[in-house]
Amino acid sequence: MTRRGEIPGQTGSNKGQTGNDKGPAGNGDNHIVTPNNIHLESSFTISKDDFESELKALREQYPDSLVWNRSIKSLKHEWAAHNAMHAMGIARRQTAHADLNWPQPWLIRLGYAIVGTIAWPFIK
Repeated sequence: MTRRGEIPGQTGSNKGQTGNDKGPAGNGDNHIVTPNNIHLESSFTISKDDFESELKALREQYPDSLVWNRSIKSLKHEWAAHNAMHAMGIARRQTAHADLNWPQPWLIRLGYAIVGTIAWPFIK
């Protein structure tokens, strides 16, 4: 498990927003960033229209995170899969939040690609 340490080359805290603070895109979502993970608390509250701007804001704020080795499409698929499973009531405690991490095992990537691609048109 990676500790919530500072990303190499990054100045300031990378612990993300806490409490009632606004997320980088101003949508109120909390996040925690570590060198290989971006944890989006209550990620199901981020709308499909806002998700890419949320990612771009996080990338500007934490450019040294290894998560950016993944494509935006891959990150969208994972987020969409979490939202779809949460909306269907599948493991709601786990699917309410998204951990966008690097690296990912190939089977997990494949699962997110399949579920995320199917779910994308139905996500709000």
